[in-house]
Amino acid sequence: MFVNIHPFAILSILSAIITGIASIATWRRSGPGSLMLSFLLLSMTMWSGFYSTRWTNISLDSKLFWFSLMYIGVSGLPTLFLLFVLTFTHNEAWLTKRNLFLLSLQPILSTVLFWTNKSHHLFYLTLDVVQENGFLAIDFVRGPWYWINIVYSYTIIGIAFLVLSQCALRWSPLYLNQYRLILIGSFLPWAASAYSEFYFRQWHGLDLAPLMFGLSGIIYVFAIFHTHFMDLVPIARSLLIENMRDGVLVLDLQNRIMDINPAMGSFIEGNASSYIGKNAFEVFQPWMEKTDLFLEKTETRIELKVPKDPSRYVDLQVTPLYDRGQSMNGHLMIFRDITESKQVEKRLRYVNDRLQGQLIEIGLLQSKLREQAIRDPLTDIFNRRYLDETLDREISRAARENYPVCVIMMDIDHFKRVNDTHGHEAGDLVLKAIAMTLSHQCRRGDFACRYGGEEFVVVLPNISLETACERAEDLRKSLTLLRVPYEYHSLSVTISMGIASFPENGQTREVLLRAADQAMYAAKEAGRDHILSYNQIQLAEGTLED
Repeated sequence: MFVNIHPFAILSILSAIITGIASIATWRRSGPGSLMLSFLLLSMTMWSGFYSTRWTNISLDSKLFWFSLMYIGVSGLPTLFLLFVLTFTHNEAWLTKRNLFLLSLQPILSTVLFWTNKSHHLFYLTLDVVQENGFLAIDFVRGPWYWINIVYSYTIIGIAFLVLSQCALRWSPLYLNQYRLILIGSFLPWAASAYSEFYFRQWHGLDLAPLMFGLSGIIYVFAIFHTHFMDLVPIARSLLIENMRDGVLVLDLQNRIMDINPAMGSFIEGNASSYIGKNAFEVFQPWMEKTDLFLEKTETRIELKVPKDPSRYVDLQVTPLYDRGQSMNGHLMIFRDITESKQVEKRLRYVNDRLQGQLIEIGLLQSKLREQAIRDPLTDIFNRRYLDETLDREISRAARENYPVCVIMMDIDHFKRVNDTHGHEAGDLVLKAIAMTLSHQCRRGDFACRYGGEEFVVVLPNISLETACERAEDLRKSLTLLRVPYEYHSLSVTISMGIASFPENGQTREVLLRAADQAMYAAKEAGRDHILSYNQIQLAEGTLED
């Protein structure tokens, strides 16, 4: 049977073919929103494909049958458009089971009411076949549910466009063109549908929307294959880079800013998107000394100080970008605010400096305490504790290296008489003066100690007994000539000394000191202000071996 086809039907069928192909192409994509877009295009295919039967010379029953099938696509299209927009703009949180159930009620109810209109006439009051330029076309009078469905559908569509427009304001300029195509492709059929509803009677119910679906399908396919719409990279960028706290810049080979995320607004003045197209040298030269970083072919990382009030510190990573042919086509710059970590580092450095100062102070205190522990508080020369520790080390070293160590033990003659006559203050002055004289006349390596009371010891490492006796005589003379002023008096004393030598007179500290002590007391018994060595008293007693 020959079927006469109206040009409107040809356009409608062509739209159905285009949207069908676009639906298949979209189905194969893996980006967010691709599944809903595929269903949306499939719904457009049903609408435009079955709508073509309205403008063909077939029976009324056949027209009504295809018209009923067409309405499956018509009733579901607004809801599918909203679902596509929500998934595409990553607002899946709205798509709860409850909301999906509510969104499905109206399309299902409208389809059922359309199919059962003969029993209630809620959707259309009358349905007739009219002659239109030699073609049989369906003409109907719209019922109350038709208007309810129109209001609901355009409300859903308006919400979808509102969400889409708000997200478009946040889109990066780098990907804005492809999203503009989606906005245009989505707007055209709905604008045509609104126009058709407004001039419904003038056009005898002609619906321009299905005729525009083909153009929308072409725009969608162009966006998918030419501008890489639905690729994972732009979607991931929208999710990650746009919401990153780090500032991100993309430069081309001429160092022009091609892409910038909102976070860069915290590092530079003004709106971040206003820097698109500007040269990075000009933007960053005031606070970046090495602008040649933009020319590097390897990844570079530096720290910068941003001249703001208050100043901020930034960790900058510059990475070269290469195309598939390994030719460099720009740079990626990531600015990370490290002001807080720098402040923490500064505080830690301050605390560390304080700790270092405290450690030094503690070390000085420890040294002071050690000095106090090994020095006599009155005379400030070494005490007996130091003598015991050091003499043991000197004897051990002398035994290893085979050299002598001499010890001079000395005692102030009649010191009690000084204290009894002039007082202990005068005695203390005498002790201090003797200690100072001993310290001044000790050579490097020697040391003088206060042994106790009015007794002193001088240790002379690596010196012979004869030389030690000569040194002792010099000390005795110096101390005999010493005059200590006290009030109206000039105090003087004499010293008795005993000398012993390691290893000849003793091989341990105790034995050596005992030998020196015996020699000193022998010197006192010999008339005081006298010097004797331990060898001399042994010789006098006849115990010294030849």
